[in-house]
Amino acid sequence: MKQFRAMNKLKKVALKVIAENLSEEEIIGLKEMLKSMDTDDSGTITFEEYKTGLSKRGSKLPESEVRQLMEAADVDGNGTIDYIEFITATMHVNRMEREDHL
Repeated sequence: MKQFRAMNKLKKVALKVIAENLSEEEIIGLKEMLKSMDTDDSGTITFEEYKTGLSKRGSKLPESEVRQLMEAADVDGNGTIDYIEFITATMHVNRMEREDHL
């Protein structure tokens, strides 16, 4: 997500288009990660769910940095990270650079 935060707006939009067209096999691990963080089964991740989910995975980021990552991933600015936003922000960089996706 740190790499995603540093990207310009055009690159983020391009990644969103790629994320929307990935096959189920390509995103199964990310989908499971989202489900594990979405503790209220709302289909979105709140800041608290995100912070808790990261700490369960061993992250020791300060709250201010977690908030910055959350804001970067929350492209529509509604205060939560939805499925496409999560996939877009977390998919591995080498997947986005594969020519077949571009």
